[in-house]
Formats: sequence, C-alpha cells, structure tokens
Amino acid sequence: MKIRPQTVFGFLVFLFFGLVIWGAWGWPVKAKLYPLVIGIPMLAMAAFHLAMDLREGSGKKISSPASDDLPAAIPADIQFTKEIDPVIARRRTLDIFAWIFGFVLAAWLVGLSWTIPPFVFLYLKVKSGEGWPLSIALTGAVWLLYWGLFDQVLHLPLPEGKIHSWLGS
Repeated sequence: MKIRPQTVFGFLVFLFFGLVIWGAWGWPVKAKLYPLVIGIPMLAMAAFHLAMDLREGSGKKISSPASDDLPAAIPADIQFTKEIDPVIARRRTLDIFAWIFGFVLAAWLVGLSWTIPPFVFLYLKVKSGEGWPLSIALTGAVWLLYWGLFDQVLHLPLPEGKIHSWLGS
C-alpha cells in the first residue's frame, strides 16, 4: 500500500484534533467548552476523511456522482490552475490572504465581536459586489448566529481586543 501525502496530512489533522480534545478534557467546564465544541466535530470529520483516503489508497473505487467527470489522478486545484492564467490565480490568492490576515489582525486589535459584522458586510459589498439589502440581511444573520450561539447558548467568554486592554478599559 502506497502512502500518499493526502493521507499523511489527514492523519496529522486527526492527530492534532485528538490532542486538542485530550489536552482540554481535564480543564474546567468553561475553559474546555470551546476546544471541545470545535475539536469533536473536527476529529469526526478528520476520521472520515482519513478513512476515505485509506480506502481510496487501497485501490477500491469510491463511487460518487461526479467521479466519472474528473480524472482520478489530478487534484482539483491543479485543474483550476490549468484553466486560469497563473497571474490571475496568484492575484486572487494574494487577495484572499489579504482578507484573511486583515480579519485576523482586526480581531486581535478590536476583538472578534466587533470584527465579524463589518468584515462580513465589507466582503459581501466590496469584494462580492452584492446589493445593499442582501449585504445587510446576511450581515445581520451572521451576527445573530454568532451572538446567539457563542454568547447566549454556549456562554463563551471571548477576549476583548488589544486596543481595549491598551486603553485600560
């Protein structure tokens, strides 16, 4: 049986989330809630992905509706780079990384609660070019889901941003 890089990566992801769950298990309830809420579903998905990779690597055919449409040996990201000019692909990659790093920086500076609504709205309005009603509605829905799940249901104490602590408030 040949071990593929995808299988090794899947095993490392499975191992990582297993260690997260194992490490957080003995913590107090409020401290372990967030790692377990994220870690348990991710461990299950990683186990499923690893099982599918091992099954595919053993030579068994995995049937899916679209499996006949795609060549088996070519990953999806390589297919897209053949159809799109590499300059455009590079620009799009840098663009999405800029959005991700901007989000992380803003969350670190002002806190997650104050970062999510403006970033969702800006991404929908500026990057995706959506109209005002849809951008406002989806931003409100995302904020309501975030507030309802993490604040009201799970009662997770999320840290304030660095600016908040620098100002001493």
